[in-house]
Amino acid sequence: MMVPALLPSATQQKCPHAPLPAAALLRRLNMFSETVALAPFLPTGLRHPCECAPFEQAQAGRVQALDECDARQEDEQIHDKRETRSRAWSGSTVASTTASDVIDASPMQSRVDDAVDGNLLLGQVWELSQDAAGCRQVQQALEEADQKLQMVLVSELRGHVLQAIECPHANYVLQKCIVMMPHTGFQFILDELLAGGSDAVSAAVRHKYGCRIVKCLLEHGTQEQISPIVKIVMEAAIDTAKHPYGTFVVQHMLLHLAGEARRCLLQHLTAGANMLASDPQGCATLGAALVDSGLTEEVLSLARRLAEGPNLLVEMACLRHGHRAVKEVLELLEGG
Repeated sequence: MMVPALLPSATQQKCPHAPLPAAALLRRLNMFSETVALAPFLPTGLRHPCECAPFEQAQAGRVQALDECDARQEDEQIHDKRETRSRAWSGSTVASTTASDVIDASPMQSRVDDAVDGNLLLGQVWELSQDAAGCRQVQQALEEADQKLQMVLVSELRGHVLQAIECPHANYVLQKCIVMMPHTGFQFILDELLAGGSDAVSAAVRHKYGCRIVKCLLEHGTQEQISPIVKIVMEAAIDTAKHPYGTFVVQHMLLHLAGEARRCLLQHLTAGANMLASDPQGCATLGAALVDSGLTEEVLSLARRLAEGPNLLVEMACLRHGHRAVKEVLELLEGG
């Protein structure tokens, strides 16, 4: 676009006190057939209302249109939330839980009704639990049922725990059982898991979906209930702590175990600190272990062990999750 020549004389007569650059700019603006967006930003004394009115009106129209659009979007979001609130469920996880822990959802599946009568699901709980939409129905039924009906619904999962642990849909139903039921109500999950021996427990701890079930049990079970699982995990604590999914279980143990059990786990991690420090997942476990929660001496012992290793902190700082563990070590030793 060609820039019109400046004719400052007429503009200076119109605005006698305007500096030459401002007068020249105003003159240039006046020569365009349409008001440009820059006009409203001139000082009030250098512009006439008529020059900026079209722009301001257009702006007001755009703002109103945007406000109306935002209002429609907000109404749609509220409507969607009302439809999904009853069936959406978030499992109990620690801060390091991956995005795969979000409740299973498939946009291609038909939407679940707002209310689910658990009596209508009797005899087909296990079958529904293995389906993306069906598992949501079962979860919702467990939420809305009284304790007597909950026990009846959950009883249909007996004998299927090991299959459910590895199922991308049924694992959410097991988690819901653990969260919703009293300790005695989900004891069958522990019994069937432990009946498979240490191999079944270790496999669950290191499974993409199984680790969620074990974390749920650690969080909601009593110390007496979870002690057999804790014992099995501690026997291979270092290897488990370096596993992509096992590390989440060990971190959950550090968060939820009581004093003596947590002290024992810290001692295992301290003994294998050098191996953990050379592994990205191991560094994530160390970062969780170095958070002081009352066992100051044990945590300091772990920090000193890491600091004493030749170039160990430097190597850790170069690994994923390692920088957080190194920061914890330095802060602990500086304060202790």
